[in-house]
Amino acid sequence: MTSPASTLVPTRSSEARRTAWITAVVALLILAVTVACTWALYDQLHSVIGRRAFAWALAFAFAPVVPLAALFVWLDRLRPEPRWLLAVALLYGALVATYISLHLNSWLAGLIGDRLVATARSAVFVAPWVEELAKAAIVFAIVLWRRHDFNAVVAGVVYGGLVGVGFAFTENIVYYGQLFQQALKVGEGNEGALDAVQALFLWRGVAAPFVHPMFTLVTGVGIGLAVRHHHVGVRILAPVAGYCGAVLLHMGYNTVASFASNANLSAAYFAILLPTLAALVAVVIVVRRHERRVIAARLHDYAAFGWLRAAHVPFIISERDRRRARRYARRFGKAEAQRVRAFQRAGIDLGLLRDRMVRGVAGSSALPRERELIATMRSLRTKVLLPGVSESPSDDLSSAASSW
Repeated sequence: MTSPASTLVPTRSSEARRTAWITAVVALLILAVTVACTWALYDQLHSVIGRRAFAWALAFAFAPVVPLAALFVWLDRLRPEPRWLLAVALLYGALVATYISLHLNSWLAGLIGDRLVATARSAVFVAPWVEELAKAAIVFAIVLWRRHDFNAVVAGVVYGGLVGVGFAFTENIVYYGQLFQQALKVGEGNEGALDAVQALFLWRGVAAPFVHPMFTLVTGVGIGLAVRHHHVGVRILAPVAGYCGAVLLHMGYNTVASFASNANLSAAYFAILLPTLAALVAVVIVVRRHERRVIAARLHDYAAFGWLRAAHVPFIISERDRRRARRYARRFGKAEAQRVRAFQRAGIDLGLLRDRMVRGVAGSSALPRERELIATMRSLRTKVLLPGVSESPSDDLSSAASSW
């Protein structure tokens, strides 16, 4: 008689091949769209703002990109999303979303009467709807593709934030470049133009570089909540609410930026913008802590049935204990450090998968994937060296293929 495990191998293999082909096709499509949008944007912006203004604008716009992107990657460290998808989100925001928004904003602004130049009316009532939809599109696409392997709310925040970082980068090139050109046209010279750009950079690049990431991560929170729930109403309303929240924040910011004087702008910054950012940061912190508690609870389910040692769970979940385990493992060489990292990653994946199974949103591949992760944990649980845990434990734990 054929064992259940052996019948799973061809299925997993065929799924892996199919996933590889789909990934390759998607990657080629993304590359083609990225190259096309890059060239179109460069051609359009270069012709409008000129070579010298473009070079300076590029330098100023790039300054906040690395620290902001690093912040979102750091936020994603418990269960990292694929790095290439994070790069796709960043590049999509910088190239595709900005190209779409640039043309849709111009077209819709013309429909409401702003045919020659954008006004506060289009900045408040047109741009937020267009730009937040353009930015959110890639997060929706990633979720639809990876809905059974999506790290819920935190992943939505990370993808949304990175899209916003990329979008702000290109938008800042436009603003800095246009200001540089305007200063040159009125005869201020290169030094005066640089002073004007530096003044704007202090606001957009230093004081408030987080606004676009802040807007779009609200959409990401809504999408992440939808992924976690089986109820159709929540799956529909949560992304819509997130998108509308992002639009309202964007509209509020554009309203203040369009009508407030410099003094009022500073007041609005401290009275409205920073408290809003603080509130969203608090939400993200609460979400991350909740996620850790959920994963810990799911892993303790496995420990209760003998598939995992309860003493191992903190070294999988707790940030402090995770670092302690990795420092301890490095004493025994690179192989042991890699083994501990693999053990932690498998544990996080197993906890997240179990949570999706409990919620009824795991998909048909959940049980084979669970067996695979349990087998990985079983093979590592007696080998990993963890501080304060027996380094040579007897393998007295259950060896069944699945706990459910």
